[in-house]
Amino acid sequence: MSLNLISGTFVENLLAPHRASASPWLTWYGANSERIELSGRVFDNWVAKSANLLAESFDLEENQIVVLDLPTHWKSLVLALAALHHGATLAAPSHERASDAVLWITASPTDTSIPASSEILAVDPAALALSFGGDLGPVAEDFNASVRSFGDQFFPSSVSGAATAIAIGGNNTALETLFATPAEAKGTILARAGLPVLEFLPYAIAQWAAGDAIVLLEDGVEATDRLREGERITSDYSPEA
Repeated sequence: MSLNLISGTFVENLLAPHRASASPWLTWYGANSERIELSGRVFDNWVAKSANLLAESFDLEENQIVVLDLPTHWKSLVLALAALHHGATLAAPSHERASDAVLWITASPTDTSIPASSEILAVDPAALALSFGGDLGPVAEDFNASVRSFGDQFFPSSVSGAATAIAIGGNNTALETLFATPAEAKGTILARAGLPVLEFLPYAIAQWAAGDAIVLLEDGVEATDRLREGERITSDYSPEA
């Protein structure tokens, strides 16, 4: 696929320049001694597979509401960008528009607060989980079991930059704003996964666009000197920064 920027394909324009890169893009440290390193190429592949899943299994379209009921995690960041490929609006489960969601992405697919009108995609965050490890309930699709069967490339259609990408509280962030916010390059950034994913996503997109790599630590993982040296950390993320 050409690396030429295509108007209206926001996620594509972020990922395409790094599609052949073997350099770290996102590294995940889980509390169960997990370390998952995703290069630009591998991260792009996961986003492509997930975007194809959202299209083929759920017919996801521009401006449809997707509730991302997951913590900050490499899988939730993958799925966020996959949904934005389609121009969908990402909302938290507490948002007033959550009841209108066509899709609810969650680690708790039997949660009784999920509207009956929403389709459900169940995600087990465990790194090596090949299927969802709990009760899927009667209707949920198993992300872990399904995603690997989808295509390695996604060919996006142009979507409106004015479409709402993220809805948090009373604030809406348009796609063109989300992907055009400038950031100063910082190198390799250490970040904690405690922040809600939709609050962390704009920061991640801006720093990736600046050429940075992100190392994401789950709660309970200590940022030791050895970890910092091994990952060549040059900056720490703070929500107040």
